[in-house]
Amino acid sequence: MATGSSKKNRRRDVRRAIRSDDRPWLAWFRQRDVAWCLLFITAFAIVGSAIALSVRGRPGHYLGQLMNQPVIARLGFEAIDLKATERERIFNRREVPPVFRHNAKRYNELEQELLELLQLHETKFGELSPDYVESIALTPVAHTVLGHYALGVGEDNPQTPEHWASRVHDALRRIFTQVVLVDDDYRRTLDGPGHLKAIHPDPYKRSDAEQLVSERLLLSVNDRPQIARLLAGDLTNDFPPALQPVVLAVVLKQLAPTYLFDEATTQTRRDNAYAATGEVKINYRPDQVLVSSSTQLSIDDLRLIAAERAAWERSRTRVQKLMPWLGLVGLMGLIATGVWGYIFHYNARVRRNPMRGLALTLLLLTCQFTAVLLAGVWPEIALGGVTFAALTGAVILAVVYDRRFALAMGIALTFLIVLSLQMPVSAALVVLTGVATAAAQLDDVRSRSKLVWVGFWSGMAMGGAAFIAGLAERNFGLSASETTTSILPWVDTTLSAPWRLLGADVLYVVTAGCLVGLLVQGILPVVIEPVFRVTTAMTLRELNDASHPLLQRLAQEAPGTYQHSLRIADMAEAAADAIGADGLLCRVGAMYHDIGKINKPIYFIENQAGGVNKHDKLSPAMSLLIIIGHVKDGIELAREFNLPQVIRHLIESHHGTTLVEFFYHAARKQTEAQDKPAPSEFEFRYPGPKPQTREAAIMLLCDGIEGAARAMDEPTAVRLEQLTHNMAIKRLMDGQFDDCNLTLTELSKVEATISKTLCAVYHKRIKYPEKDKPKVAVG
Repeated sequence: MATGSSKKNRRRDVRRAIRSDDRPWLAWFRQRDVAWCLLFITAFAIVGSAIALSVRGRPGHYLGQLMNQPVIARLGFEAIDLKATERERIFNRREVPPVFRHNAKRYNELEQELLELLQLHETKFGELSPDYVESIALTPVAHTVLGHYALGVGEDNPQTPEHWASRVHDALRRIFTQVVLVDDDYRRTLDGPGHLKAIHPDPYKRSDAEQLVSERLLLSVNDRPQIARLLAGDLTNDFPPALQPVVLAVVLKQLAPTYLFDEATTQTRRDNAYAATGEVKINYRPDQVLVSSSTQLSIDDLRLIAAERAAWERSRTRVQKLMPWLGLVGLMGLIATGVWGYIFHYNARVRRNPMRGLALTLLLLTCQFTAVLLAGVWPEIALGGVTFAALTGAVILAVVYDRRFALAMGIALTFLIVLSLQMPVSAALVVLTGVATAAAQLDDVRSRSKLVWVGFWSGMAMGGAAFIAGLAERNFGLSASETTTSILPWVDTTLSAPWRLLGADVLYVVTAGCLVGLLVQGILPVVIEPVFRVTTAMTLRELNDASHPLLQRLAQEAPGTYQHSLRIADMAEAAADAIGADGLLCRVGAMYHDIGKINKPIYFIENQAGGVNKHDKLSPAMSLLIIIGHVKDGIELAREFNLPQVIRHLIESHHGTTLVEFFYHAARKQTEAQDKPAPSEFEFRYPGPKPQTREAAIMLLCDGIEGAARAMDEPTAVRLEQLTHNMAIKRLMDGQFDDCNLTLTELSKVEATISKTLCAVYHKRIKYPEKDKPKVAVG
């Protein structure tokens, strides 16, 4: 046991040595709020750098962007020459000849018509229709020869139907080898590569043969004389002289193209030729200008910039890629250190509450992510996205905390976003203009419309700053004819691109400011207040409405307490305003501080209306439980009706740990009469807590003074001032103000204001003379 005890003592001595003044720096790091601060700085640096790196890998240019400075190659690289490649592909596609397929339908129709000529022998020549005879140039001799073929009669050569069919077939093969086209197809070949791929019929093979035909051998279907001459020559060796005019007339009777354009096959072959063409590449030298300044980026420019970026990334080693990340983490760490250094020295509310620190860190990182996301999705509105994100964070913090804190965090957020997106200094100045304008207006927000006006005027200020920055940075030497792309299509296209882009930037930042006002107004009660655990003036004004269910119950069930709350509200608000505290919070807290009396209103003197005092039949201890219980009951009702935490603190601390003197003295008298030990003061004190804020301290003081003043028989100005001073000193000496930051100077001002308010309430009134009563005659 002794050994174990000695080990414990040694460990305790070591811990004390660590906490001693010999090593103060180690004791500083062991503080809870410092540990949280370091944790948030580390998390902020890592997450913030990750968000910034996510946009570093994406090109920072967009289609139609007007370059203020040239893009220069950082190394030699090989890239595809898109224009040359496209020209080569188009040329190869045009060189593919159009494909024509023989007109099989007309071939079969013509073959059938020629074979049916043998049937004419069945009809005498004189009985045939003259129009028909004329249309096919049929003569009596030709009619006789056709009869010979039909009947198989001949002198020198065999003339049979089979022989006739063979002659017809050979003739048609020669005829359909000649390329005759309709006018549209004929003109198409003339505009093409100068030759075509013709697919002609081959009756002796299963597959079609293909051949290239020069344009010199092409014929239009409308060129009948030339076609007739060519066909006459082809028919010389196939038919007897008497039948050649007949066959020629039948062919020319319904002249049709021998080949038809095969669009599907032609397009497929041309597409294949286009796809098979190799890429034309070009070598770029280091420091070569890829895109000159004052150029409006095209798709080809963007691809060239992307190729240079890809080559640059491939050329870097793993260590080279790691160094920028480490540097970015360091920069983010510096920003985070500045943020938390400011918080550590000037905002104890955030420093002492890890949840507030977490909410603040998440807000800053969310604004950074929003700006990065907007710049990535819509790079042309990058300036508008940056102003929207930074201004949103600044307005939220101004509403939640104060203007100075919002301005400091807005500056840090601006540097965070501008660093992430690698934007110029002018963009930071535009954003800071909006942040400063918003912070200057948000001294107090007691109406939701004010947020809209704050956003509007901040947007106007940023629009003016963006216009000035654009005048300083953009090149206005371009004429309207040098560029035709307009980001704002409704803007007059006669303006040059710099003016249009400048107008777009101004419009974007003004719109961003207006959207921020509308957004914060909408999310304030449902997101901002629950997350940051704050209560804004707008919520307090809503709670101060007499139609609130709790206040209605208080007025109906405990009317004396309601009137008591009204008087305290006037006193507390005036006292808070006198020292620069939140007067509206004091007024609302005063209205709700005694809601716990709703459960047992008759046990409190202000609600008894001169009736029987319920405490006369109770012991002091029992009465004490009822009196103290109204604080606990008030907290339960506040939770039930979702009252803010600041109001709940005013409810639970409006008596602090003060002594319930009336029942304490009653208990002492009772114990003295019974010859028992006197009770301890501790047993007759409220459970607390003591006031943690100046507003709670004012509430405690006003509650005690108002009750004492109401009990005075003849309240005069001097007596009220003496009462106020004695009560303030009494509460001060009782240690009720130990946990709040109320100074003696402020306490003196509070006393003076309360005394003035009490004198106004309990002022001396003029007694009006009574009218003489009429005399009544007797008798």
